[in-house]
Amino acid sequence: MRERLERVGFRTLYRIADLTYALGIATPKRTVAGTYWSYEPTNPHGDDPGLAALDALPADATVLDVGAHVGEHAIPLARGTEREVVAFEPNGESADRLARNARRNGFVVGSGVEQGGDTAQGGDSGGGIALRRAGIGDANATLSFYRSTFSKCSAFDRDRATRWGAAVDAVEPVPIRRLDDLVEGIDDGGAEVGAIDEAGSDGELTESERSHATAPVPAPDAIKVDVEGHELAVLRGATATVARYRPLLVIEVHDETADDGDGTVARLREWLADRNYAVEEAGAVWICRG
Repeated sequence: MRERLERVGFRTLYRIADLTYALGIATPKRTVAGTYWSYEPTNPHGDDPGLAALDALPADATVLDVGAHVGEHAIPLARGTEREVVAFEPNGESADRLARNARRNGFVVGSGVEQGGDTAQGGDSGGGIALRRAGIGDANATLSFYRSTFSKCSAFDRDRATRWGAAVDAVEPVPIRRLDDLVEGIDDGGAEVGAIDEAGSDGELTESERSHATAPVPAPDAIKVDVEGHELAVLRGATATVARYRPLLVIEVHDETADDGDGTVARLREWLADRNYAVEEAGAVWICRG
């Protein structure tokens, strides 16, 4: 009965979200990082301790938002500041919605960090948001991405995309990149930038999509990771970046990671401890400082 009710609840939530975007109904979302406008019907990160830790960074910090969804972190962090946020989102539908929410807040969204006026506060210049339609991991590849009818379930794994009674809405080829191959100033002897292994993809990328996936990003002051169970892969692909720049790490550890039974959480702790990162656990959010 509980599982059935959860399925009905998720289905209802996503139908409402489809409706608010279709009708153009944006509402103010109050968060620990300030208020912004969004077409989302809910505000799940309003009191997020990870968002609060990121907002405590300097007003000109650079944040890499890995698993940006529809901009719940990227937009409030950039709005009204000089921060640069590079938002990585492999789900095409979520990326489209992130761009739309960002525009509603006065940002011009592109593949490079674009400056945007904060129209909701009188047009004062705000920070920048760069949207990258790509995934981040520990190898360079193009993989099949399963877009779920419940957008937060979308994943590179079909089973994850069909949780809670969801179905696969579309399968898209998505580029996966290591952060160590993208971050400026990092040369760790890894794969050549631009070298993408097509194995495992159900489609091909255009030349524009390839270029977009391999464009460099600034050195980060922080990396936020919310990737539905693939946190360790993201960190492994950022080993040299973390060693050189020692960014704040904000990691959302999902139930699937904690319950997978294969020691993933223990390996995640070990990876962080080996690099002298102290972990503050705030529920499912890990705030890691080096």
